[in-house]
Amino acid sequence: MFKKMKFLFSSMLLLTLLFGLSPPAQAESGYDLVRSYAPQETAVFIDGSIKVLEQKTYLADDDNLYVPVKLLNNLQNIKITYDKNIVVTSNKGNLTINKTNSLVYKNSTYITLSKFLAITGYSAKHLKDGASVFIWSDNDGYTKSYKIINNLIKSPDGVKSYLGSKVFVYKSNKVGWVIDVKYGGFGLTDVTILLNNGDTIQESIFQIQPSTFCTFDQYQLIKTGYSGKYYWANSNKLPSSSPLHNIEKVYFNSLDLKDDNLVIKVTRANGNPTTLTLPLHGYPSSDLYDGFYSQNPKSIHPDWSQAVWDIIAGHRVALGMNEEQVLMSWGNPNDINSYHSSNKTMEQWVYEHNYLYFYDGKLNSLSSH
Repeated sequence: MFKKMKFLFSSMLLLTLLFGLSPPAQAESGYDLVRSYAPQETAVFIDGSIKVLEQKTYLADDDNLYVPVKLLNNLQNIKITYDKNIVVTSNKGNLTINKTNSLVYKNSTYITLSKFLAITGYSAKHLKDGASVFIWSDNDGYTKSYKIINNLIKSPDGVKSYLGSKVFVYKSNKVGWVIDVKYGGFGLTDVTILLNNGDTIQESIFQIQPSTFCTFDQYQLIKTGYSGKYYWANSNKLPSSSPLHNIEKVYFNSLDLKDDNLVIKVTRANGNPTTLTLPLHGYPSSDLYDGFYSQNPKSIHPDWSQAVWDIIAGHRVALGMNEEQVLMSWGNPNDINSYHSSNKTMEQWVYEHNYLYFYDGKLNSLSSH
């Protein structure tokens, strides 16, 4: 056992010498944030104003909030000196931050929120469902903080997590942070967004899904997560301006969100490039899932004949097709009427002026009016 421990220590020392690596410092409790399961990023508000840092604040699975020491910078009546150790001076006295009372995570030094409050004398309120922590230094900061807190508490659960989130606003093509969430009634929640340029704008969320902005993570996913892959067009869900044929194979070259639209540059099956502009209706990825298949439909239904696939590609229907084949060709009907007898089931599918009649799941007849 001793030889094994000696070997591990020697290996870590060798890595340190070769690459300048060092194991993360442990907090006084011995907790290691590196090994925490999916630490939750938590927005920080100080005296009612959001504090945006490169170093994030995290809620770990030991139920502690870990804040970066750099959060102490520029706080009133707080002085920090960096030497071999970090020394914090406040009206509470001097405190040395070292490996016995802090830890290192993502190359930054972290302390617990309770340690932060002990050093500064500040007070705080952590709201897990809003993924935010409010820190204040005086009565004015308390009043500003609780104005946001009370608005958040009264808001629907599905929208609380947007508070403090970095977001991309569709219409202005700008990035900002949600600094207030307030329920306005009738399913509408008003949000205030602080843009990068310092301006604030008001947007609304109906129910729980925003239609005018998305989180910055969703924006980055659109920019990087879908390009360089093949997809198959679902022309029933694409705008009438789309030149793509139903179930046509296309290659995604690039995607972007611009001027309230999802802009997709593709290469068609015939090798010609084209650009699709899809109006945004909510989460940007929902338009992709509706308008394109991520897997070749033919591989999902290898038992369908080539004749059926030709009909589907031509956006037509024919007697004998089953319901799934008709759905792939024409999409969802405007209305469905069902009739049942002792031994048969009949459904009438209505597509504007077209009426399709299915008997036991097979298209038996059709008419137009």
